[in-house]
Amino acid sequence: MKKLFTLFLSVFCFASVLCAQNSNLTLRAYMDAPYDGQSVESYSKVLWYNENTEEYFVSDSPYGTPEKLFTFVPQDGYPSRNYTTAFLPNGDVLFIYDSQFGGEKLTEEEYSAPYSVAMDNKYRRNPIIAVASEGYKLHLIDFGDRLKPTGWLQNIGQHYSFRHKAFYFAEYTRGNLLSCNGWKVSGDFTNPDNWQVRAGRHIQFPYNTGTKHFHIAQEDPYTGVVYYSTGDRDAGLYASTNGTDFVQLDKNDRAKWRMLNAVFTKDYVWWASDDWTVNHRFWRCARGKDGVIDPETLTLIHQFSFFDVDSRATYGNIYFSKYNAIVFLDRWDGGSKHITVLPVYLYDIDSGRMIKVMDIQRREGLSENAMWGFRCRTMEMYPQGSKAVVSFDSMHPNELPFCRKPGDEKGVNNLVLNLTKDAQGNYTLSFESL
Repeated sequence: MKKLFTLFLSVFCFASVLCAQNSNLTLRAYMDAPYDGQSVESYSKVLWYNENTEEYFVSDSPYGTPEKLFTFVPQDGYPSRNYTTAFLPNGDVLFIYDSQFGGEKLTEEEYSAPYSVAMDNKYRRNPIIAVASEGYKLHLIDFGDRLKPTGWLQNIGQHYSFRHKAFYFAEYTRGNLLSCNGWKVSGDFTNPDNWQVRAGRHIQFPYNTGTKHFHIAQEDPYTGVVYYSTGDRDAGLYASTNGTDFVQLDKNDRAKWRMLNAVFTKDYVWWASDDWTVNHRFWRCARGKDGVIDPETLTLIHQFSFFDVDSRATYGNIYFSKYNAIVFLDRWDGGSKHITVLPVYLYDIDSGRMIKVMDIQRREGLSENAMWGFRCRTMEMYPQGSKAVVSFDSMHPNELPFCRKPGDEKGVNNLVLNLTKDAQGNYTLSFESL
């Protein structure tokens, strides 16, 4: 039986014009738009939030004027920054608790014991949905004693498919859970019966020795094939042609399948790996007759340079269709005290050139072992013009040097990447605040 609880909204204001400046807001989620199977993905609206006031806003684009939708009421002491958020095509806003930020790691005894849903649920929480047709009334979706979902990484771990009329997401888990899973939700989101695990793995002990979490939930806009990927050391790729039944395409291989998003173009699928040193690579793969990535056609396009001790990995592959080029946004994943720059590379598909377009200087004041770069709340994966937006908040802090006032320890919430190309084919990348 469906269990549904309605939560009290202390403040409600629909479509009131935002008076504060966008600098107080973080771009939280993109609403997927329908696509025709002949072009890359796009979005129709964007969702913002004020982390301090818990107010949520909507605009038609990152550059539009946000209008207020509702105020989130924290549940069990957890503010909305502890949830991952999806902006569904019907206007609903879905919140799924992000367990990676809370809870103690499980013990070896707990991992070695027979699997228990109750133990796996220890740091999972019921999801929440703000229903647009009800004036954004908040509903808690009670899963009872069945497995509860947990959230994704950035915005690459979730996708709404118009072909399959379903929402897909990939759990980004830590060592406080027993399993990591790829989910599919269709029909009435308030009914837990409509939430299904379509691919899953047990998290290995000790943590970081094998499977840790899922990374992506993406759909190929040209074929309708849906993908999940896993990480880190036992990285694998799963595919489904019907949107329900998933199969692993190849054996685990961290250098090949450890990715944080793929770029789908008409002829190929592209990605740079979320891995370090010799495993930090850029790949191209063709599709088979069934439209699925064919591992036999996997081609190494570029081996990124690295130091003897190097923790640089790609966190975003941003496809600028205007230039038919991919920009790679990386992060130093720690141990970077000897690192003074973060390079930004671009691959021009038409010419086959890999180009370094910028060296980002390490900002003053970072700790010796700081992690810094582009681990974001959201990334605009398929910008329609020459600009793309990335966003940050307290759970995904901005440690980059751009647009900071002297002595300011907190970076801006939203950065705009501005990519230009001159008549000679030279690229220039710059950053500005939104």
